[in-house]
This record gives sequence, C-alpha cells and structure tokens, in this order.
Amino acid sequence: MSQSISKSKRRLLAIINYFCLILLVALFYFGKYHGWNVMIFSGLAVVLIINLATFRILHLKTLLWKQVHSKAEHLDERQMQKTLESVKLSYIIFTIISLLVIFGISLMAGKHDSMIMLIYVSLLYLAHTLPSSILAWTEKEI
Repeated sequence: MSQSISKSKRRLLAIINYFCLILLVALFYFGKYHGWNVMIFSGLAVVLIINLATFRILHLKTLLWKQVHSKAEHLDERQMQKTLESVKLSYIIFTIISLLVIFGISLMAGKHDSMIMLIYVSLLYLAHTLPSSILAWTEKEI
C-alpha cells in the first residue's frame, strides 16, 4: 500500500503538518489565556483535521513511519543508513528546538528565574553527553 509521492509534495506536506502543529499550540494557548469561543474551537478543529490528514498521507501512506519505527533487522542496508541519518538529524533539531523553547519560557517569566536557567543548562549538557554515555554504557570495548 506504499504510495509514491514526489519529494516536493512530501516537503510541502511536512511544512503544512508542522505549521498546523504550531497553529494548534498557538490556538490552544490563545483559548486558554484569552477565553474559549466558537472561533477558537472551529480553528482548532480545522487545524487538527488538516494535521491528521497530512500525517496520514506523509507518514502512513508512504510507509515512512513504518520504516523509521522498524527494527534494524527488518530493513535493508540502504534503509538502515537513511533511517540512521534521519534519526541523527532529528535528534539535533529536536534538541535545539526544545532548548529554545525552554529558554523562551525562562525569558517570558518576566524575571531571571535561576531554576529555569539551571534546567536549561542541564538539558543542554544532557543533549551533548547522552549519545556518548549510551555508547559507554552499551559497548564492550571502545
């Protein structure tokens, strides 16, 4: 059931999917802090439907979700290499975004909250040391 979709269409679907995710968070935030109304609920419903539709087409129909979540022994060498590359890049992007969000939260607190900054610095340290710690934990010889 794998559906071939052009690279440009896959990129567009990914952009729409993540844009909808950002809109979902923004609308929820707006509703929570400024009051819920029919427009907010309608916007949330539309954005959620678009997000789910693009997820279904981009990740499920193309079988990319299955590839990235499969065990290594179920993939050929090329699939393993591409999956490893995507996971590594995803890890880097996720780490940067997560840390920027935490840093933004600390700035929006209105005052310099030392606890949030300590969490930020600790997560930054964890992001840089976790991969080598996993190797240290799992490898017999290095």
